[in-house]
Amino acid sequence: MRSSDPYTGAVRRLFFAVSTTMFVDSLLYLAIVPLLPWYADEFGLSKVGAAVLLASYPVAFLLTTAPAGWLAGRFGPRRVVLVGTTFFLAATALFALAQTGELIILARLLQGVGGGVGWAAAMAWLTGNVAPERRSRTIGAISGVLSAGAVAGPALGAIAGATSPQLAFGIAGAIAIVALIATILTPPGATLPRDPALHKTLGQLLRHPLVICSLAFALADAGGVAAVDLLGTLALGAAGVGTTTIGIAIAAGAVLGIGAGIVAGRIGERIGSFRIALIGGIGLGVMPWILALPLPTWMILAVLVAIGPFFPILMTGIFPLMTSAADDLGLSHGTANALVNMVWSAGFAVVPLVIAPIAESLGDPVAYVLSGTLVVALLVLATVMRQQSRARSLSH
Repeated sequence: MRSSDPYTGAVRRLFFAVSTTMFVDSLLYLAIVPLLPWYADEFGLSKVGAAVLLASYPVAFLLTTAPAGWLAGRFGPRRVVLVGTTFFLAATALFALAQTGELIILARLLQGVGGGVGWAAAMAWLTGNVAPERRSRTIGAISGVLSAGAVAGPALGAIAGATSPQLAFGIAGAIAIVALIATILTPPGATLPRDPALHKTLGQLLRHPLVICSLAFALADAGGVAAVDLLGTLALGAAGVGTTTIGIAIAAGAVLGIGAGIVAGRIGERIGSFRIALIGGIGLGVMPWILALPLPTWMILAVLVAIGPFFPILMTGIFPLMTSAADDLGLSHGTANALVNMVWSAGFAVVPLVIAPIAESLGDPVAYVLSGTLVVALLVLATVMRQQSRARSLSH
């Protein structure tokens, strides 16, 4: 099934199944961001309570993605994607019908389980069927799809605020059904290498410097974006900015991200995945430092727009780096890609829970400075690990 052109033949069908699966995941993850002020008011959530709601999805994602990635290598990624999409669909129905703060958090946790299973297997399914020299372009296209989901997500949140959560998340459920059908109709593709036991696979990966480089980039994304998503949107809500306006700002940034991911994928084939990831990481790291300044409302909205393109740029570099390490070790891409997702989820789970009490006790500017400092440190670590990876290659 592997082809030199990721957009023809069987791989095109695979790309559609994977991109639809990941689109609905991105859609539902980001739909809640502009709704945070509404849910906080509707269910009486404090700033910490809103952080728990925001973090619940990545917490569940964190717990499920590594086992799911390993299972993709054992039983085939297509089967695991089917399980994840089915679970995700059921959890979305529960989320639409939730009537209490506790139930809405539970529904988000269950969505995170489905998302973690689907993401890990879907990425392994795709990268395992695309030639290494074309992965940057393919991941760039997928990151564009995720940005499209990021556009649709805030719009879905706005629809939920203007009509009802049942209608809005019913639309999301319909898209999940399309993803499920597409996965059923797509051939399994290439057989992935059979990884050893999960703990041995993780141990091999974590000793590879290119893996540590990729994980540092993933955590840098969480360090920058999570603080902006939480504190920025809550500050706007406190200033009287409506859900629709917040959603439009986030969607505008995601629109920029659609093109940014595609362009980054093509450029990555020329300058290398590490440089592309570094560009994305620097852009994400700048944003918390900007928000640490006393800004008018319109400038906070501008930051929500400006941060949009940098995640797809970063992602376009991360996954080719990680799959290169897996290839070097003779492992499947399932556990490797899942490890990126796991660290990313850990960052998005922990950062809001750490940032929220700091912001409440010391103020938002201090929280933003700490977030920006974390990103800088992680980019330095990624650079050091990249140099070690080059030295490893020369020694071999």
